[in-house]
Amino acid sequence: MNKLKVHIFIITIVFIIFSIFLFGKTGNMLIDFSREIYIPYQLLKGEILSKDIFQIYGFWGYFINQLLYKIILSPKILILEAHILSYLTAIGFYLILINYVKKNYALIFTLFFISINIFSNSIFSFVIPYSYAMIWAVFASVYMLYFTLKNKLNIAFLFLGLIFVNRIELFVLFSTWLLIYFLTKKINFIKNLPFLFIFPAFNLLYLYFNNVTINEILNNFNLIKIMSNTEAIKYLYKLTGAFFSKISFLYHLKETLILLILVFISYFLFKKNHKIACYAFLAISLFLFNQNGELFHLNLLMLIILTLINIRKLNSKTLLIIGFSLILSSKAIFNSSFFGYGNFGYIFVLFSIFLICKKYISTKYLINFLIIFLIIQNIFNFIYFKINPKYKTKTNWVYLTKEFRDIFDKTNEFIDNNIPENQNFIVVPEGQIFNLIHKKPWGFYNSTFTPLDFETFKEENLIKKLKSNKTPYIIFFPRNTSDYGKAPICYNYGVDFCTYVMDNYTRITILDSNNYKVLIFKRNEK
Repeated sequence: MNKLKVHIFIITIVFIIFSIFLFGKTGNMLIDFSREIYIPYQLLKGEILSKDIFQIYGFWGYFINQLLYKIILSPKILILEAHILSYLTAIGFYLILINYVKKNYALIFTLFFISINIFSNSIFSFVIPYSYAMIWAVFASVYMLYFTLKNKLNIAFLFLGLIFVNRIELFVLFSTWLLIYFLTKKINFIKNLPFLFIFPAFNLLYLYFNNVTINEILNNFNLIKIMSNTEAIKYLYKLTGAFFSKISFLYHLKETLILLILVFISYFLFKKNHKIACYAFLAISLFLFNQNGELFHLNLLMLIILTLINIRKLNSKTLLIIGFSLILSSKAIFNSSFFGYGNFGYIFVLFSIFLICKKYISTKYLINFLIIFLIIQNIFNFIYFKINPKYKTKTNWVYLTKEFRDIFDKTNEFIDNNIPENQNFIVVPEGQIFNLIHKKPWGFYNSTFTPLDFETFKEENLIKKLKSNKTPYIIFFPRNTSDYGKAPICYNYGVDFCTYVMDNYTRITILDSNNYKVLIFKRNEK
């Protein structure tokens, strides 16, 4: 068996081991993932994206997940899909790296990718994804790069089209980047362009056959525009950090100043001693990861500095992966924490820094340096999962912390025993996971009743919708909305909505567990 097959076997075994021990235990099933697994169920029941369902991300992931639900109507199959996509992404990453470094080194980086990024405890997880569109986009990006390196442009354009139907902003950046690469290399790509339109054609056909109008599409885009300018989203970006944000800069002032000083010291050291400078860059990069992932955007700054210093020494193939790394990580500029969008691009940025530095330092020493970090970080990860374990609920595919597990199970039991089959409910805020479990309609254009949604859809419109659809039951679940800068619903947001509920519904019970309370209301009969 040759080395390539041996390494793929090792990657497969390691991935399976992590999958067995961490299945369902990364990310947060109550935040975002709840929406992601419910929307395909809506599609299955005949609702249409952009028409009946507010669509933030591309349609492809939802469309595929709807088809998977036709096979098995359980989110387990969607979690399995995320694992398969993540595994294929890891294999693609390895296949890219062997174009740049020895296979053994590529293997080490790939194991690093699996253990720290793919099975991260971040909400922006690969295997419990906040967005299937992002997982598909990362998968497509990796194979687009691989086939570009292999000069199989027809397949590369096919994957570029797959990026388009998932994340348009990444498509625009990657298209520009590839165009520059092709022009500088004088590669004739025109004959391969038709492959670019295969996946977008599916998107157009979906819109056409479902009679989605231009006005409905424009309304959807307008809501996205409104959402992006809400106070809630600004607070969320402030909390996680944004490179351009004055508030974020002050929020992280101490760390920012220290690390910026280290970056520029490294820059000047580079002119005197390349080895010391590269070790400093790598040490800072790893430090940024280890400190709860804060200030991830400075990794991008370091890579840009290193690239500019060495621009004349780097060949086009190296510049290709550097550009790829920066584009894949570009969203992290708006969300500076590794545990945000940085989770998807960190390994590529780190490898790009490594690739530049190996011109000045023995690759053997660099790899040993990374192996030490890999061991340390995995110890930290093991401790984290040990200290913050997730437990299987009675709904056997849902894993939550012990405190939330108990109140979650009590809520499900109440719904099972007290809400009739022919009546629906909503769980606010962000409780569509319950509607999926009990196969109940939501009925609110995918507003999940977070502070973000109250600003986007306007509180008066949500109240008007509640009046018209006369939802029989409303369940207030203890979702902490401090990440949006708000106290729980009914305190400093959604007050009018809650007033309407108090006036038109009767509280029928309070569920209590581990200091978490769930309030359940039934609509008054008139």
